[in-house]
Amino acid sequence: MTERTPPSGHLADAAEGKKPSAKTFGDRLRDARDKAQLSQSELSRSSGIPKTMLSRYENDHILPSVTTLRKLSTALGESVSALVGNGPSILYTFAAVLGHRGIVMRSEEDAEELAIAIADLVDAGDDRLTFLEVVPSPAEVEGQF
Repeated sequence: MTERTPPSGHLADAAEGKKPSAKTFGDRLRDARDKAQLSQSELSRSSGIPKTMLSRYENDHILPSVTTLRKLSTALGESVSALVGNGPSILYTFAAVLGHRGIVMRSEEDAEELAIAIADLVDAGDDRLTFLEVVPSPAEVEGQF
């Protein structure tokens, strides 16, 4: 697979001064590299990917091939999912923040209860949660037709 140009929406939003809705691949790659405390040169040596290419990825000029993505994942000690922005990285971050505050979820039931408590706070209009986006549930959408 070859390198490809990323979608232009994020770059266009940035040019207009809008806050992007999600981190780009370049943002996630830079964050993972910073977390691993590696310079681009060090990541280049450990992954075998030229520093110039790393810069192009981090600046969202191009996206890596699947093979390159695996090399980056291995060198950074991150999952491919975390680098490409799939949901599990969000869940990991959520659990990690709770863990750092001494809060432990020991079961899926605990996680479900916490999610319900957060949803109840959002429904009640808690000002601390206005950053969360509320979209119609599938049941609400079905009821509209």
